Amino acid sequence: MITLNSLPINYEVLNDLYEHTDQSFCLNRVAVPLDEDSTRNYFLAVRSGINNGMPFDAKGIFLDGKLIGKAERTVYEDGSAELDLIIRKEYCGNGYGTEALNRFLTQAAQCTSFCAYIESSNLPAARVLEKSGFHAKRNFLADVMTPQSGTYALRTVEGTEYIREGEAQ
Repeated sequence: MITLNSLPINYEVLNDLYEHTDQSFCLNRVAVPLDEDSTRNYFLAVRSGINNGMPFDAKGIFLDGKLIGKAERTVYEDGSAELDLIIRKEYCGNGYGTEALNRFLTQAAQCTSFCAYIESSNLPAARVLEKSGFHAKRNFLADVMTPQSGTYALRTVEGTEYIREGEAQ
């Protein structure tokens, strides 16, 4: 059974999660092993509930007590929220992402709307979003930095913004 609980604030646990996540469709990829300084800053945001001055919530996604992913929400001044979700690759395709996303959305019912940005070729993520009431709003091009051979390289990706209206209007 899926549960959403506090994200373990531990470098090794988070690094293991990213090592076992298929980042091939991620707009923003991270270098693994994770950079310890950036990870410390991330944990500060998780602990404080503030990221870049905005309310932030991160939850671990657990299956029978095992961390299999994480869900994040950044809330903007207008009440809208941006979502991010990752699942360990060995658990993908079993409905866990959809179940976790729906539970996470229920916990954020006070938001006026939700958005998620995915690479256009990420059809599994599109299905998860659509099953959770999101619809494709617009396509976009984005320049993002991608880890490559110990450094970062700029790449342009085609993405799709997905939107879902919140419960409170």
